[in-house]
Amino acid sequence: MSSQPGKNDALRSRIGKAAEIPLRVRLYYGVGQLSDGIKQSAFSTFLFFYYNQVLGLPGSLAGLAALLALMVDAITDPMVGQVSDRFRSRWGRRHPFMLAGAIPFGLAMAMLFNPPGALGEMGLFSWMLGGAIAVRLMLTLFFVPHLSLGAELATDYHGRTSLIGYRVFFTYAGILVTSVIGFAVFFPPSESFANGMLNPASYPAFGLFCGVLGTVAMLLSVFGTRKSIPYLSKPVTMASDRTPLLALLDVFSTLKQHSFRILFASVLIFSTLAGVTQTLLVYVATYVFEFQPEHLAGLASSVLVGIIFASLVAQSLSRRFDKKKALAICAITGGVFAFSPQILYFGGLLPLMSTTTKFLLIFVVNGVSQVFFIAYIILLDSMLSDSIDEHELDSGKREEGLFFAARSFATKASYGLGSFFAGVGLDIIRFPRSATPDTVSQEAVLSLAVFSGPVMLILFVATVLVSNRYPMTGRRHQEIMAGIAAGKSG
Repeated sequence: MSSQPGKNDALRSRIGKAAEIPLRVRLYYGVGQLSDGIKQSAFSTFLFFYYNQVLGLPGSLAGLAALLALMVDAITDPMVGQVSDRFRSRWGRRHPFMLAGAIPFGLAMAMLFNPPGALGEMGLFSWMLGGAIAVRLMLTLFFVPHLSLGAELATDYHGRTSLIGYRVFFTYAGILVTSVIGFAVFFPPSESFANGMLNPASYPAFGLFCGVLGTVAMLLSVFGTRKSIPYLSKPVTMASDRTPLLALLDVFSTLKQHSFRILFASVLIFSTLAGVTQTLLVYVATYVFEFQPEHLAGLASSVLVGIIFASLVAQSLSRRFDKKKALAICAITGGVFAFSPQILYFGGLLPLMSTTTKFLLIFVVNGVSQVFFIAYIILLDSMLSDSIDEHELDSGKREEGLFFAARSFATKASYGLGSFFAGVGLDIIRFPRSATPDTVSQEAVLSLAVFSGPVMLILFVATVLVSNRYPMTGRRHQEIMAGIAAGKSG
């Protein structure tokens, strides 16, 4: 099943638009990203809270474990990206790595949420660090090649936005399923724990659920897209390949390209801020909004609004305003809606509402914000694929793995850097551990609301200052694709 140049060029010409890719292939491709959504939700929403509030690990140490695991990703992501760009096998250059990460991912996830009893503070820190590294490494084996596979399947400027919509759809579907089932099934209130999130006995089963679901999603994607292997891009060959152990240096070389440098910075900043927000979600919902776990399950399902409408919004805005302006619209609109409940809290309006009214309001504004935030991610990935085309025109090589390794690292910062800053922030405001809403002081709740509301809104809007420097337009991309086609004809 080795790649063949003639078939490869014919397929890329035939399926340049995502609409021409069979629906079955699009679904199997997209479903693999359930695993990333599961990891995002499990890590950002549950893992930090578990180790900090339930097991008593200080927020700074929990955040440090997340940051150190991210630093390992900084090395392994480009290694996997470079090796998969140049790997040759009868299963192509992407699928062997995707398959290798599937089952170990599930095992690592289950172990992470089931630490041995009687561990001290440093023991908990070490278990969290080791487990987070293992989960991240196994996800990297699947995630980086899978991202690269999408850039090979679709090449049209607007068509690839549609295909990426499938991938992002399943990412947020994973977040939705993990969050809703987690809150509703695994953490119900009991006589011993009025707040089910504080029950330590519930977390091992939750970790096992996440591991099994993620592994199944990966395997479905691997075997469901295997028939496309003969028609994908050929492995990259270079006379002076650097050892994969130094692949991090090659990732830095991608930053020489101006358009990609802007996108990398945008993804890194946006993902970090999203990680801070996601880490604080349970804290804000529990202590500021005074919701119970059953409310959190319903609130988490608001992402379904984004899943349904985000791809349509992204495609509509990019066609009307081009991708750069559409990106700015999504960041600002999403931020305003996302943090409006905290503004109402400061104005004294939120505490006056009944629980039902408050829940419905926050559900609606969260759902609208998710539409624009998910559209933001779709547009960024589409723009990244465009910059890879620019790299192919300049260098003659398609190195999706290298570029998406950089993108993967920036995205994973959502938990690493996001949890680190969230943990440091919680310690700065001296937010108590193992606390219930009745035992937290009003000053601590107010500080949490300020940190999670106005501060985050300003930072989200500031990302527009970075993304507005992106130089590529739809017309420029047409010129790039024409240049690539001319080079192949020559």
